[in-house]
Amino acid sequence: MTEERHGAPGSYVVEHVTTSAQLEECYAIRMEVFVAEQQVPAEEELDDLDVAPTTTHLLVRGPGGEAVATGRLLTDPAHPDVVHVGRVAVRRVARGTGVGRHLMEALHERARALPVPARRVELSAQEQALAFYQRLGYAIGEARYLDAGIWHRDAWLELADGSGSVGRGA
Repeated sequence: MTEERHGAPGSYVVEHVTTSAQLEECYAIRMEVFVAEQQVPAEEELDDLDVAPTTTHLLVRGPGGEAVATGRLLTDPAHPDVVHVGRVAVRRVARGTGVGRHLMEALHERARALPVPARRVELSAQEQALAFYQRLGYAIGEARYLDAGIWHRDAWLELADGSGSVGRGA
């Protein structure tokens, strides 16, 4: 599945990852951003959730077809109305273009389209990205914690009913 997104300079295509080649492109972005730039240990970056049947990966391509961003959506059958967004990564060349917002909106849309539509999105936000998530309507928890040597805080967003818009986190 692909969908064209406009609004940032150029056009971005959001792809639902269905092939091993697309998944490898997601991994390459994550290794570039998290491992090379942020010094996350490589052995901590990829995990079993990447290939779990309940995980959905999205890949964003820039105007020239280059893979520029990725994120994953984790679902838990025991809690079908809550999803977890993770591994959100945007290559340096695409930062500041709005592609991160497009990726997050696509992840929210995907969460709403699940067989049991998600009512809440949760994520573990790096502190340096808190303002980004707040602009998207996420509420930010007070407690901070280290994950892979980087300070994080929990964040959550209550999804609106079917309207396509998001509500403020509660």
